[in-house]
Amino acid sequence: MPSNFYNRGTLQSKDLTAVARFFSWWIALSSPLAALALLWPLPIRAGNYATCILDHAEQVGSDAAAKAVSQGCLASYPAGMEAVGQGSRNGGTDFRSGAQCSARKAQDTRSEMAAYQIKRACQRLYDHPDFALPAAIAVP
Repeated sequence: MPSNFYNRGTLQSKDLTAVARFFSWWIALSSPLAALALLWPLPIRAGNYATCILDHAEQVGSDAAAKAVSQGCLASYPAGMEAVGQGSRNGGTDFRSGAQCSARKAQDTRSEMAAYQIKRACQRLYDHPDFALPAAIAVP
């Protein structure tokens, strides 16, 4: 009959539960905290929220790390994506469209959340608005 820690008396049930609880919390928090620690001095060359996402979300391996990137960029640029002008980088030489940017920047990520953030940032920076703005309404 195989022996275990309970039968030998070396580790009581409540002690085992406490140890398991500690390690489960440690494992759950270690990935996002490590990602946040690495991203603390975020915007060295980022000019806005979208470029911050593109600079830091490329190699992300988990959704928790992608969330840490998003929170770090949002802390640096509190206005978020709304402050980024639609098509503001379209004249640049980096990419011709948001789709091209998304395909190239998101190819190495294993996180769906990071891929979505990259796609959204690329669309905001490199795609022109699809609608014409309405003309001003004259008030009599």
